[in-house]
Amino acid sequence: MFGISDYMDYEGQRLAERIFQAIIVIFGAVGWLYGYHVQDFKMTVMALGAGFALAFLVTIPPWPLYRRAPLKWAPAVASEDKKKKK
Repeated sequence: MFGISDYMDYEGQRLAERIFQAIIVIFGAVGWLYGYHVQDFKMTVMALGAGFALAFLVTIPPWPLYRRAPLKWAPAVASEDKKKKK
């Protein structure tokens, strides 16, 4: 699509999942502590929303760091129908 690679390899998927979880946990904990400190639940929700937005921007696009270990496919094997036609 538009000359942009649109896949992630398995190691990239694992890395993206770990980054996503770390961002959400950190923003959730910091947001909860800040919201508790100022006694405003809205700040907690806003911090968590900012964490989701950041996690989305970091993990959803197939950045090159998620494509470091490309899959190695087996070579194509001719089917029986193609062999019979020759």
